[in-house]
Amino acid sequence: MTDRYAKPPEPQAPLPADTPTYEADVSSPPRRVLRGLRTFESFRHRDYTYFFAGALLSNIGTWTQTVALGWVIYALTSSSSSLGIVNFLSGIPIFFLTLLAGSLVDHMDRRTLLIWAQVVMMAQAAAFAYLNHTGHITIGWIYALTLAGGVVSAFMFPAWQAMVPDLVPRSSLLNAVALSSAQFNAARLVGPMVTAAIMAAFAANESLGITMVFSFNALSFLFVIWALAVIRPNQEVQRRNGESARRTLGAGLAYARDHTHVAMHLLTATMLVIFGMPFMTLLPAIAVDTLGLGSAGYSSLMVFNGLGALAGALAVASLPRSVRRERIIRGGLLIMALGSVALGFSHSYLLSSVLLVVLGAAFLACVSSINTNLQTAAPNHLRGRIMALFVVAFMGMMPFGSLAFGALGDVIGSGWAVVGGGVVLLGWALFLQLRPGLLCPRGTADC
Repeated sequence: MTDRYAKPPEPQAPLPADTPTYEADVSSPPRRVLRGLRTFESFRHRDYTYFFAGALLSNIGTWTQTVALGWVIYALTSSSSSLGIVNFLSGIPIFFLTLLAGSLVDHMDRRTLLIWAQVVMMAQAAAFAYLNHTGHITIGWIYALTLAGGVVSAFMFPAWQAMVPDLVPRSSLLNAVALSSAQFNAARLVGPMVTAAIMAAFAANESLGITMVFSFNALSFLFVIWALAVIRPNQEVQRRNGESARRTLGAGLAYARDHTHVAMHLLTATMLVIFGMPFMTLLPAIAVDTLGLGSAGYSSLMVFNGLGALAGALAVASLPRSVRRERIIRGGLLIMALGSVALGFSHSYLLSSVLLVVLGAAFLACVSSINTNLQTAAPNHLRGRIMALFVVAFMGMMPFGSLAFGALGDVIGSGWAVVGGGVVLLGWALFLQLRPGLLCPRGTADC
């Protein structure tokens, strides 16, 4: 069928700049381990294994900092709005810069870009440690360093995503994507546990404990820098073909407009992030004001949420390709909505912990399924543009939800703000239950 959304490449001409390069063979030979396990098939490839391990250790450090920073912010301000503003500043550069970054990473050496990005993020963590240790940490410094980290992340995130096809063959790509989600959420589980352990070790001096958390994060970047230095991705840096940024973006938007199921996946990701994730932004306030917890208790809540997310990621990675992921999305949305409402009303630590496990699993199952469906829905030469739209819908919209619900939490209370988001998400989930075909390609049966 003729592609109406972008000019196809001429025969024998280089592929367009946004076309992902999938190779039958990658730079490192397959490893003869875990061959019989579908869940871990990507670990047969040496470079992917190094990439995975380095990212895991670095992300553990990042999550320790995320937990500690949320605690510091609420201790400094006692304001839900401040929590929302920090999340807004960390994500708003992604909204504005991701499309530009997505174009750049196709014309640069991704490995070099990622190494320098890790160096900058290591400097950010070291700055937090120094400011906290010297007693000069203020909400202004936190805002400034968070915004700087958001700018780096806007370029790092698409480069990180684009690196995966350079490390595994196309047959293992979806498994590699799911395992990368599992890696991130394993870090989300372990990071708060490490934070809690460090804070417990320095219980007599909470400020020193927080400084040690920031220092641990700074050191963790050394692992991913080493991993990036030793791998040899099979990237072919693409030449520019004269296509304008407006034409590049317009082709992806046109495809989403003309394919309802693609547009509905993107819209669902937006709804999920804005109305389903306020509980993460407001969790420090819920821990202190509703559950009466200290820093260790707050860290444990993050652990439970990470445990659920890890379980959801591994479950999705293990699913056969015959499973209809549209059903996972619809069911996950419903669970997310009901779980958010219940969490907003909960005054029990035990119940809140269980709900956070459920919310973590449902959220990850939804996001992984949306990601996978979008990856497979678009033709190869449009996949980069469609995934850029996914990044905007997912990570780019997160700061707006954080800012809005942080302010709402100051007005009506953090618990009621989470309930409000859950109610809106419940409406969207019920709409999709009544109109299941909206997530399905035209002519798809049993969806």
